[in-house]
Amino acid sequence: MPLEQLRIYNARNLQEYNLQLYPSFNIFFGSNGVGKTTILESIYLLLRSRTFRSSRYKTFINENSSDCTVFSKFTALNGNDFTLAISRSKDFAQPILKLNSTKIYSISTISQLVLLGLITPESFNLLDSGPSIRRKFIDWGVFHVEPDFINYWRDYKKVISNRNNLLRQIALKHPNTGTVSDNEKNTINCWDPQLVKLNNILNQYRKNQIRNVEPIFSNIISRFSDDLSNNISLEFYRGWTKDFDYSDYLVRKFEEDLKAHNTRFGTHRSELKILYRKQLARDVLSRGQKKIVILSLILSQFIYLSNIEEAPEHKILLLDDIDSELDETNLKIFTDILTDINCQKMITTTNENKFKAVSELENSGMFHVKQ
Repeated sequence: MPLEQLRIYNARNLQEYNLQLYPSFNIFFGSNGVGKTTILESIYLLLRSRTFRSSRYKTFINENSSDCTVFSKFTALNGNDFTLAISRSKDFAQPILKLNSTKIYSISTISQLVLLGLITPESFNLLDSGPSIRRKFIDWGVFHVEPDFINYWRDYKKVISNRNNLLRQIALKHPNTGTVSDNEKNTINCWDPQLVKLNNILNQYRKNQIRNVEPIFSNIISRFSDDLSNNISLEFYRGWTKDFDYSDYLVRKFEEDLKAHNTRFGTHRSELKILYRKQLARDVLSRGQKKIVILSLILSQFIYLSNIEEAPEHKILLLDDIDSELDETNLKIFTDILTDINCQKMITTTNENKFKAVSELENSGMFHVKQ
């Protein structure tokens, strides 16, 4: 079940680092700047072909090296062990991925083998950031549940782009939108049937995902706070008013879309709204309460994905410097919740005493990272 072996070469300040990992808790402790987060980044790179710190992967490669490599071995209960490796070079944009020494070309192949979750200090922007961040959060979950989601989403974006281009061209041609001919309107509207079909599919996927995650979210947050448990709710805004079907809405909003030069409503504007007593939680909760809500939300989706029938056997949760975000009481609750999750946990900290109890659990241990 676990990621058993990890070898890191030329990743930031880790020129060569070998680990024999535990199936449950792995606690990486040490002072700042020694490479704790780099270990988590290496696992993320292995499973996502990029790091979570920066989109500029070249900064991940040791400054004195031209490339970096991460090698791993996963063991499985059914005996289907496998090795996975990735190399990234400063000279080539594309990574080299190998599964059991055979080159692979799609990250989706890895996603089918390993479910990966991530919580970093940046994760706590989820509540205060714009709708697109929460939409991406939902879509990450849908991606693991609905195999066709990514293709539908790509098709939808193409159709939206084509419709928007036509709206822009015709609007620029006719500053007075009342002079647009029926033929020009039909040129735009010919995209509507395909747009409506894709919109409704994606909308249903996202709605289902939130509905499935919500009871787990409610259960987790109740372990932290009765007040939050009784007053927090998740609401899905689908991207247009619920009073109309999307096809009718496109007709009603055609003139406004033309003036705006783009399709202003649809599932590309959908949003996960997190409410506290019917107000946006980000506007009324304290910083500490927001952290609890975000942790509960991220964990609830990870737990849901871990338990679906199609879930991979291998499940890894990366947690970077999480203890700096929680007080002692909430950290204890959080680690108790983590103990109940059947996955491999990788945690970084500057204070090993905060995680001493979980490191002493069965199949768990600590690693002192130092230069």
